[in-house]
Amino acid sequence: MNLLTWNIQAGIGTGRYRDYLLHAHRQVFHTPSKIATLRSLAWAIARYDVVCLQEVDLGGRRAGWRSQADEIAAMSGHAHVAVQENRTVPGVSRHGNAILSHWPLQRVRDMKLPGRVAGRGCLVADVEGRRTIRVACLHLSLGAVDQGQQLAAVAAALGDAPAWAAMGDFNCGARSPALSAFCEATGGRPHPAAPLTYPSWSPRRDLDHIIGGGDLSLTHYQVEADQLSDHLPVSATVTG
Repeated sequence: MNLLTWNIQAGIGTGRYRDYLLHAHRQVFHTPSKIATLRSLAWAIARYDVVCLQEVDLGGRRAGWRSQADEIAAMSGHAHVAVQENRTVPGVSRHGNAILSHWPLQRVRDMKLPGRVAGRGCLVADVEGRRTIRVACLHLSLGAVDQGQQLAAVAAALGDAPAWAAMGDFNCGARSPALSAFCEATGGRPHPAAPLTYPSWSPRRDLDHIIGGGDLSLTHYQVEADQLSDHLPVSATVTG
């Protein structure tokens, strides 16, 4: 089973620092470039069995009033989709996470994560493949205190699963106090090399991770080269 996680930045397509300013209108309006970006995203993820996406627009104006998760899945061939909406800017955007899978998704749980500012979430689902794997697709806050509280909530949701993977934009490094405490509490195993994922055009920080736990073993852990967002995607293969 091949896994991938990616913060897709709602298809805005930032490729350099000044694009945050030059492409600011894409935060509000739908543009033809987003259609091309979503198509490229779908092509890039099609071969992965389970894909966790963060910063997906689930039907705001900036997404053309359509769910980007559904559009990507239709193009990538993922038959099973679960989504959660975490924050809405009325008339503009619907921010959320999504799990796309070639295998059925069962026992889907929409977790609103604690924090000083609402709007962060973790989407949990059991992937019914050749073996059952619990997957948590998460997007954490920026602050260390909030991250610690949020990862404690995620740990509780994963605790009884014999095999699990926590995937997403953690907004912190593999050796940060919050992620280290999470791994100590759950037995989770981050990648020792902590490959860099942000910003995509000149990566300096390891913000995006796939953490395996239980009797799950991961190999071929790597950052993919697809530069379609301000984050690079991370992939791994389940071997046990």
